[in-house]
Amino acid sequence: MEYSGRCLKHAYALSIVVLVHISASLSLFHHHADATRCVEREGEALLAIKQDLVDKGDRLSSWGSGSEAQKQDCCRWEGVYCDNQTGLVLQLDLGSAYSSGKISPKLIELHHLTYLDLSGNDFNGSQIPPFIGSLTNLRYLDLNSAGFGGQIPYQLVNLTHLQHLDLGCNDFFVYVENLNWLPHLSSLKYLDMTATNLSNVFDWLEKVNKLTNLRNLTLELCDLPPPFLSTLSHINSSKSLASVDLYGNNVISSIFKWLCNYNTTLVHLDLSSSKLSGLLPDVFGNMSSLGYLSLSDNQLEGGIPDSFAKLCGLQYLVISFNNLSGYISNLFESSCAQNSLEFLDVGFNQLAGPFPDLTKFLALKTLYLNTNQLSGTIPEGIGQLSKLEEIYVDNNHLEGVISETHFSQLSKLKYLDLSSNSLVLDFHPEWVPPFQLDHLYLGSCKMGPLFPKWLQTQKNLDFLSISDAGISESPIPSWF
Repeated sequence: MEYSGRCLKHAYALSIVVLVHISASLSLFHHHADATRCVEREGEALLAIKQDLVDKGDRLSSWGSGSEAQKQDCCRWEGVYCDNQTGLVLQLDLGSAYSSGKISPKLIELHHLTYLDLSGNDFNGSQIPPFIGSLTNLRYLDLNSAGFGGQIPYQLVNLTHLQHLDLGCNDFFVYVENLNWLPHLSSLKYLDMTATNLSNVFDWLEKVNKLTNLRNLTLELCDLPPPFLSTLSHINSSKSLASVDLYGNNVISSIFKWLCNYNTTLVHLDLSSSKLSGLLPDVFGNMSSLGYLSLSDNQLEGGIPDSFAKLCGLQYLVISFNNLSGYISNLFESSCAQNSLEFLDVGFNQLAGPFPDLTKFLALKTLYLNTNQLSGTIPEGIGQLSKLEEIYVDNNHLEGVISETHFSQLSKLKYLDLSSNSLVLDFHPEWVPPFQLDHLYLGSCKMGPLFPKWLQTQKNLDFLSISDAGISESPIPSWF
């Protein structure tokens, strides 16, 4: 599906959060030999839950098995964490257990449950069980990528203590008719509803605004309707929102009015593939905390505003696949992100002018300047960016000679694309590059008439393109 890659990205980021949460929880709730054993009623409920699951990942093998003491004590079972004093089950972690089947209603016997993770399983399109709404002590609920389908039950309205709610990336058609239940989750700090159909929820932003403790909002690929303009002008929302991800929706450029409220708190913003049009607004220059900004695959036009130079903590900037024009050097000449910028993608635009001076951007790892209208030579100073791993400058109007100096300190380089320019590669016949490349594209770069011997040093190449390179050596050398 379209969102599968996006979900993998979130799964990786979320795994870090989950691991931190779990590691902190183990010291508080994991059972010790001298602690109170689990409550018999709760152990029986867990065995009933196991009975209704197909344990493909063998995560439940310890439930009711092992030594006699372990059979009787559910606090020793994998994924079960108890209060050391009372023996009550507080956490149930079945994330990525690769189980299928159904969730037993016996789950509600775990009255004191504060943490429930059912992510990464396969419940084959069944509805999220409404009885989960009876677990009113829950602080953490993760149903991401669990194969649920149908309408999200309104009973979630009862989970008023929830701080973390992840309903994203389920494989079947998941939808809601309204979000009237959402504002009741007033403690919510993290909300992910990726790929949930919200096409009929015209007041989605109004509901989100009422979550005054919200820090992370992810509504990717939700078919969001454009927000009411009246909602945007009457803001009563979180004062600490740090991450907003609205990838793949129709949010329109008026969303910037809402985002203006988070100039000092917003760290992560993804509005890619969101049908944004018009000029890049100056509002981004006021977002002093912004570290991640993606606006790719929209219809934005005009130049890159001077205000972007104020984003001193920016690490990740993607504004590719738009209609941006003007000189690319405007982005670099006065930027204060020299010590932070690691990932830059401005490819597939109409940006012109000379190749930018990047010598002060020493943190840069990935550089996409491809498919623009850059002209002139590539400065030798790029060879000083020792952290560079990827360079894509193909499909421009670049010319001149590329020498060993261009790569003098690029020992970490893995991907290089110089193709579809008018470049000449002039290396000493015995040159040994400092890098080992995985992908190399040099189509139309002149390097003949002999096959360049330095290619013999590249032992990890998966892709190589040297078409139209002026090579006429015959026969093809055996080493090649």
